Amino acid sequence: MTLPARRGMRAVPTPSSPQLPPPAGTRGTARAFVLNRVAPLNTAHAAPLYLQLAERFAALIGQGRDALVGQSLPTESECMAHFGISRPTVRQAMAQLAAQGLITRGRGRGTFVAPRRLDHDLSLAFEDEARNARKRISFQVLERRTIIAPPTVLSALALAPGAEVDLVERLRLLDGEVFGHELRYMPTHIARHVTARMLERQPVNTLLRAAMGEAPRRMRLIVRSVPADSRIARLLMIKRGTPLLESEHVYRLASGVPVLCGFVRFHGDRFQFIAEAEIRTEAQL
Repeated sequence: MTLPARRGMRAVPTPSSPQLPPPAGTRGTARAFVLNRVAPLNTAHAAPLYLQLAERFAALIGQGRDALVGQSLPTESECMAHFGISRPTVRQAMAQLAAQGLITRGRGRGTFVAPRRLDHDLSLAFEDEARNARKRISFQVLERRTIIAPPTVLSALALAPGAEVDLVERLRLLDGEVFGHELRYMPTHIARHVTARMLERQPVNTLLRAAMGEAPRRMRLIVRSVPADSRIARLLMIKRGTPLLESEHVYRLASGVPVLCGFVRFHGDRFQFIAEAEIRTEAQL
């Protein structure tokens, strides 16, 4: 299923642009550590200099990760002068740290220690995991409209041609910080039982249980990397083109009836999926 064009919508008043909190890493100016604490690089070592630098920074961050979140790292120029290395070497090291989810970078803002990635076991509800980690999940509704279901949505929800669905667009916030973007499609016979208050407060599983008296029991999920377009980048407060994790999903009842489909896009550096499954042999295929 590809993201359908948003056409054929009925004109419905929509809320104004949300007032969103500033991105993480911009509030404090404290240094995570000073370069005098970093062991010198070894030019005779087999490991490239960028990898040595990344490993040394990673070790220091790991010593006090939670307390260092939002604090800044030494600048590229400071690293170049202290270690006698080139700017590309420093940038390679920072890219390595960013790929590990240890730092976050922003043009004109600097480099900061990033919060720990939130693991998501696909067998559990995201909100249940967040609650167990003592995180607060909240939602901000951007739009709700009734539309003629696009072909991909008709197929996913097993609806007849011309059927209507409710399109719901929300931001997902983690401890008050924008964390993800939701685009959901619900058949109108289900959506009529979903109130504005429910959308503002409840995750999908809870919302569907309240609307139908039964929670979904199965989910088909596809996870891919997609670049942030201009609108999504603005909503998530990231640079256009930043890679995002996108989950495409269809929720089903125990009977197999589909009740919701859609997409959720997450900050790739703040989120990771975990799945465990039995490996089938060739004879079982």
